[in-house]
Amino acid sequence: MCLINMSIIKCPECRGQVSTMAGTCPHCGTNIAGNLRQCPKCGNYCFLTQEKCPECGSELEAATGNPAPSPEPPKEEIKKAPVRKKSKRKHGRLIAFVILFALACAGLYFYNMYRMEQKEKVDYARLDGVTNPEFYQQFLIDYPKSKHYDEINERMQVLLVEVEDWKKLLTNINRTNISSFLQKHPNSRRQRACEDMLDSIDWQDALAIGNEEAITNYLHLHPSGRFVDDAAEKKNTLLLTKVTPEEKAMIRGTLESFFSKAIANQDIEAAKAAIPDTMINFCGKQNADAEAIIEYAKEKIANDVIGLHYAIGQKMDVRKETLPDSNTGFAVEVSLQEIISRSNTDLPSENHYRVNALINQEQKIVKLIIF
Repeated sequence: MCLINMSIIKCPECRGQVSTMAGTCPHCGTNIAGNLRQCPKCGNYCFLTQEKCPECGSELEAATGNPAPSPEPPKEEIKKAPVRKKSKRKHGRLIAFVILFALACAGLYFYNMYRMEQKEKVDYARLDGVTNPEFYQQFLIDYPKSKHYDEINERMQVLLVEVEDWKKLLTNINRTNISSFLQKHPNSRRQRACEDMLDSIDWQDALAIGNEEAITNYLHLHPSGRFVDDAAEKKNTLLLTKVTPEEKAMIRGTLESFFSKAIANQDIEAAKAAIPDTMINFCGKQNADAEAIIEYAKEKIANDVIGLHYAIGQKMDVRKETLPDSNTGFAVEVSLQEIISRSNTDLPSENHYRVNALINQEQKIVKLIIF
């Protein structure tokens, strides 16, 4: 049997252990047989082409083409070496790694696709009720291949027009402009805001008119409006302060009696019966008593005046009001016609006045101003 001199060395390429009998390094695949020589200084094996020893750094003589003494392994032995088995296992691991890596990449891709789809669904749902076109524009940027792209783009274009019309409306808010906006944009998300504007306008109009009919009309137009509670309270107040036809007839009789008797006839007893002890104001005179009233009436009868006649106007505004003594009375405003009988018919014989008066529940005139 032939004995072969074999030793274990470090591969000059990868520094892994390799037999001098091996054809290639089992670690890196570098050719070993016939490609090595020994460093004369440290004895380390180097490639024939190396000019310096990788171990000690010594200069090496130029290669003569003769490899370092390492017996050439028989071909039969090389074939039987376990190197190829290791190489096959290495390639198998590499293939398995590549397959696993590809599967991981595919899984990550589909997972990211799923996450993007879910995020798109959420962002699409969030646009419901949004009136700012910028959010629609951002959706189109984020999802250029979305199946909702055309729909979102169309909604954005409609909103761009609506935004401009909305800005114009806000510069001049009135019933006509609001109605025009709603007619042009019947499905606008701003419809509720327009309804609130109309609600406020109608309420202010009702307050400005101030009567029961105006308040009732507001409640009819806006049964669920923001001011229904205020309107209901106002209506109750109006009902409590509503003057009945009987009360109006009493007030007219009180005023007619005062002017036809106390003033026209200078009747002091009629003057006393028409007022409390004193009036808080009678034609600018504070705390005026019956004598002050008669003095005013006598000033009307001068020179050629034969007589005075008074007529209360048909239209009389009456409302209930709290009097200075904190009791409820009536505030009255009515026209007054004064007819003067004169001996000299060339002089004016007719005057027209407005009368403001306060009358208490006892039918006494508390205050009276003629202007």
